[in-house]
Order: sequence, then C-alpha cells, then structure tokens
Amino acid sequence: MVDVFDEVEEQLAQDRYQEAFKKNGPWALGVALFIILGASGWAGFNAWNDARHERASDAFFAALDYRDAGNTDQASAAFETLREAGPSGYTTLALMQQAALALEAGNNGEAADLFDQAAASTSDAVIRDLATLKAVWARWDELSFADVEIRLSAMASGDTPYRAYALETIGVAAYRDGDYDRARLEFSEVASPVAPDGTVGRRAFNALALLNSLDASAASETSDQTETPAAGEAGND
Repeated sequence: MVDVFDEVEEQLAQDRYQEAFKKNGPWALGVALFIILGASGWAGFNAWNDARHERASDAFFAALDYRDAGNTDQASAAFETLREAGPSGYTTLALMQQAALALEAGNNGEAADLFDQAAASTSDAVIRDLATLKAVWARWDELSFADVEIRLSAMASGDTPYRAYALETIGVAAYRDGDYDRARLEFSEVASPVAPDGTVGRRAFNALALLNSLDASAASETSDQTETPAAGEAGND
C-alpha cells in the first residue's frame, strides 16, 4: 500500500508541476531569454564601443603625426573628421587641436571659437577650464576687463587646477585697464617669491614688485610737484 501512495503522490506532484509550468512557464522563459539576449547585447555593445574608441585613438595619433610633420592641412582634415564622427572625448581633443592649429596660423578669432566649442563639448572640468582659459587668451585684444572677469570668475574662486592662471589673467586684465588696486589684489592671491622662474607664483610676485615701483614713482612725482611751487615762492620773497 505504501508503494501505491507514493506513486499517487508522485503523480500529483507531476500534475502540479505541469500546471504551474502551463501558467508561469512562458513568463519564466521570456525572462530567461531577456537575460540571455540582454547579456549578449551588452557584450556586443561593449565590443563595438571598444573598437570605435580604438579606431578614434588611431585616427587621433595619426593626425598628431601629420601635425608634427608640418602637414597642417592633412592634420586639420583628420581632426575635422574625428570631431564629426568620433566619440565625445575625442571630439573635444580634436577641437582643442584644431584651435591650436588656428592659433599657429594667426587666426585668433577662429581659435577662440574652437576653444569655446571644446569647453562646451566636455563634462571634464579640467579640460573645460583649460579650453575656457585658452579662449580668453585668444580673444585677449577684444575682451574688456569685465569680459575677462565674467568668463574666469568661477574658475578663480573655486578649487580648480587652473585657479592660479585665472587669477593671474584677471590681474593682467586689470593692470592693462589701469586698475592697479584690483591687479594687486589678484596677484597677491598667487604671488610667491620662492616659486621657480616662469611659474604663475613667480610672475605674480614680479608683477607686485612692478606695481609697487609704479606707486613709488607716482608718489615721488607728486612730492616734486608739491615742493616746486614752494621753492619758487621762497625765491621770490
């Protein structure tokens, strides 16, 4: 009798499994297929993306080789192709290189526009700040102090790798426009007498020394102009 009960129980279990499969089998199968296809699709996408970046890398270094060899037209064309069809990171790098070529050719306005496009094309704060700085330098002759300050104030006030360059640039713009007090304020933020020659800190220190000498010269001229009439009056008496 035990064997009979076991056979009946087994048959009932099989019936329940079959019923459950009828109800849930298609859904479970669909989930399984989705997982399999999703994994395969993701692997395929990664392979395609890796190949795309590899091609972009090869194209970028080939363009650099053209540039270094002095073939600027070929380099510019290669960077243009990469800019239009390459992944986003290479698009930004291509724009930066095109801007550099434009600067070398003396096309400052074109270079500034390309640097601005590079800054707008990336989410990398370091590259964005560098491109923004270079755009300001390229447009230097046409930007007022207010223009320079607006473009660089966020960089100058934040904890960024190019903060010192932004402060220096704002200081030079203030000096150029005759605002020596503002120039002194900006240079003081980064001045360092012990910085190696050629660095921002050393340049700012030298700029402060120049401003101090101008103040001393102006004070001396004012003193001479004040004393001269007094001496004349004493002679007349």
